[in-house]
Amino acid sequence: MFFVKKKAKTNRDWRTMAPGKRGKAKGGQAPAAVASAAANTVGEFPACLRLMPPSTVAISVHAKPGSKVATITEIGEEAVGVQIDAPARDGEANAALVDFISSVLGVKKREVSIGSGSKSREKVVLVQDVTLGSVFEALKKACNSS
Repeated sequence: MFFVKKKAKTNRDWRTMAPGKRGKAKGGQAPAAVASAAANTVGEFPACLRLMPPSTVAISVHAKPGSKVATITEIGEEAVGVQIDAPARDGEANAALVDFISSVLGVKKREVSIGSGSKSREKVVLVQDVTLGSVFEALKKACNSS
């Protein structure tokens, strides 16, 4: 008598199976508590300001080069409007933007850089070694004084 080996119900073996799901927290609710605490602190600031751990703040900027005076025109949800007193050629406006943001925030120029959008009016400016609250207060003060 011959014994026929039965096939498994599925034709999958370990090489063709999808990888396991990632991102689920194991061992408690600590990540959810951290996320809700971060949401509470970030909720009081506009979306154009983002904290990038440990101490870098990303500012979404809508640059308006070629104006007479460098000022902050608005702090919106999508971007901070900044008029720049330099033309938009050969990186002059980017250098003026970095210089202006560093003077407004009271940080050194080397702590401010353009993260993305160096050839666009929509930019992301990165500021190192600052807090979200201090950046927001400084921007709000500069916006109200102009």
